[in-house]
Amino acid sequence: MDKLGLPIVLLAALWGAVNTTLSFFQIINARRDMMFELIDKCGYCPEQTLGPLEIYLTNLLPLTVGNIIFLSLISYVILSIPRHMRIENDDEAKRLKTACNIIAILPIFGAAAFFAGALFDLVMLIRALI
Repeated sequence: MDKLGLPIVLLAALWGAVNTTLSFFQIINARRDMMFELIDKCGYCPEQTLGPLEIYLTNLLPLTVGNIIFLSLISYVILSIPRHMRIENDDEAKRLKTACNIIAILPIFGAAAFFAGALFDLVMLIRALI
């Protein structure tokens, strides 16, 4: 049972990261669509209480930054697991470190992709409002 616990923890961490990221992705895309729909309809929309800029600053940006922080923390936890495990067998410790490095690729890539998406959204927002 001791050897089974670690893969379950890694799988749970990865599942949590993927599940949360997909939820964030759906919400972020909905807010982005809402923002650009308003821009197409009325530009900056000064008469609206919640215009495109407000949607970006109060919804899209915090959700994106929050997801990047979340994915970075998940990556850190996965990468730090080998340091906290007491494994006497060097081959097994090496395999654990390799597995953790490979598993951490997904949340690291997700964080990088959301960062790139945030930059793209900002550029598109600026271009649309100018």
